[in-house]
Amino acid sequence: MVVKFCVQAWNPISAQQRHGSSIVEVYRIVEETVDQFFALKVPMRSGELSSLLNGIDNAFQVYTNHVVDKLVSKEDLIPPVPILTRYKKESGIKAFVKKESVDPRLPDERRSSQINDLTTPKLCVRLNTLFYAISQLNNLEDSIQQRWTKKKPRENLNIKRSMVGKSQSFTQKDSFDGSRKDINAAIDRVSEFTGTKIVFWDLREPFINSLYRPNVSQSRLELLIDPLDLVLNQLCDVIVEPLRDRIVTALLQASMEGLLRVILDGGSSRLFFPSDANFLEEDLDILKEFFISGGDGLPRGVVENHISRVRHIIKLLGYEVSDLHLLCCFGVKLN
Repeated sequence: MVVKFCVQAWNPISAQQRHGSSIVEVYRIVEETVDQFFALKVPMRSGELSSLLNGIDNAFQVYTNHVVDKLVSKEDLIPPVPILTRYKKESGIKAFVKKESVDPRLPDERRSSQINDLTTPKLCVRLNTLFYAISQLNNLEDSIQQRWTKKKPRENLNIKRSMVGKSQSFTQKDSFDGSRKDINAAIDRVSEFTGTKIVFWDLREPFINSLYRPNVSQSRLELLIDPLDLVLNQLCDVIVEPLRDRIVTALLQASMEGLLRVILDGGSSRLFFPSDANFLEEDLDILKEFFISGGDGLPRGVVENHISRVRHIIKLLGYEVSDLHLLCCFGVKLN
């Protein structure tokens, strides 16, 4: 079975059908192939059924690769880490290395255009399409099983050995396990990509470039809540309900990565002091409550788990250098 793909615009079919049209076409081709298979007037054994199932499984894996193959590398979304600095009283802040006029790690104009074309709604439609693909596999398996049973009523025992060996059963929903594995991996990849793109590309200026610049007290995280809320509403307007928590969790994870980037690799334009730790704790709690959203968002335990690493780092920021020296070198427990 050969499936050819045209250019997919990644727009939803309708407000009710928020997946792309290409997956509908794929299922149409698959169903036509199944119809033609069972219409054949030739003797059939389980080996022929196995070949059909293998072909369908492979087709969905190829389609899944088609959905994700236009995504750029995650590294292309994240700006280069600022040049390391060292403070000297007599010379102020100096860079370890000479700054180059153009950083070779920055994406070129063509790549930037490709990234900009991957808008949040289009990425959500990709996710919805993958979810539609995997959610319809059970129905397809049931249909094939019923038709095979009807066609070969005296060979029901062979059905149980039709796909993956004598020890497994066709009725165990394992015929398309390869597709299921690839589709779930693709959903994870697109979700992670979407969260990273929102934080490090779409919101780069207010988040990565401007947060806590020049210092914490002058640029608090609450300035980010409105842009994040706008993005979150955009996500929830398009994404199907079963994937909502998955994509919002990816945005939460990317937000934590962005926050750590600002705190740990903020560059020479940001100054942090031990006294900032309380402000940072307050900001982290604001972000936590934003994602919990009064019980309408992610479960509190999920959010707490994702922010725990950042909370520990903020706690360390509140210590003086001498205290950290005692902690690291002598294992002295700090209050």
